[in-house]
Amino acid sequence: MSEDPRRARMLETNQRQKAYYEETSAGWISPVNSFATNLWSKLRHRAMVAVSDEQRGRVYEVHRGWLGDLGGKTVLDLGAGAGSPLSGWLADRAARYDAVELSGMQLDILKRNIGDGPTRHFIAGDFLDPGVTAGGYDVIYAHAVLHHFEYMDVVLDMAREKLKPGGVMITYDPLQTWLPIRLFRALFRPFQTDADWEFPLTAKGMRAIESRFAVRDRLGVFNRGKWALILGVLSPRLGRRYGDALFAADFDGRGRHRRLKSSLHLSYCLEKPA
Repeated sequence: MSEDPRRARMLETNQRQKAYYEETSAGWISPVNSFATNLWSKLRHRAMVAVSDEQRGRVYEVHRGWLGDLGGKTVLDLGAGAGSPLSGWLADRAARYDAVELSGMQLDILKRNIGDGPTRHFIAGDFLDPGVTAGGYDVIYAHAVLHHFEYMDVVLDMAREKLKPGGVMITYDPLQTWLPIRLFRALFRPFQTDADWEFPLTAKGMRAIESRFAVRDRLGVFNRGKWALILGVLSPRLGRRYGDALFAADFDGRGRHRRLKSSLHLSYCLEKPA
């Protein structure tokens, strides 16, 4: 079978992505970045201060509920980087924990953060290479990962192949279906240092995900909460005053499945059909 040119393109892009994240320490403010990329990083940090760590942690409470008991299960932490808020929790509870990451430097940080052990495996490599991970996983945890692939259907198909029937995949990515953020990103993209591997979810991407998996649940994040971020940029004091209440409103049982496309982030609980 001939090589899929889309996969070959992403494998090549991922080598540049690996070099970038190793040089910029996970992409924070850096002389490697353009002025626009560094400015965006500063503004994003200023905005995020509007919402407390405790409130933002509610996303991961939802994820833990989706994941349930991991006893006896194998987990793949996809694109683990230096660790997500749940990496240690996953490694502590799974029968086998595999973390795959392009950057060996980031993987070393993860290992220091969560510790080594006989059930923990740290794999420096590209998930798009079929031989890098074993497969047969009960869970794939993809935290801020899918939006780094230009051709999402390729990585979705590979993820589905790596899951057992009935296996679960949890995703969490930025979304660009709200018109103002689509316009902003279109203006920012020509000046964005990491544009070659930044593809926030679109309506097309949502359709690709939902056509390949059974959707157990979805969570739109920073829906009403996005106004806290805007306030935070304009006035950190006002942002902190209203931020937690606005963010918490997105977790209201009546509102969680509404207005998803006007959220800034989207999380899925997906299942591979048996």
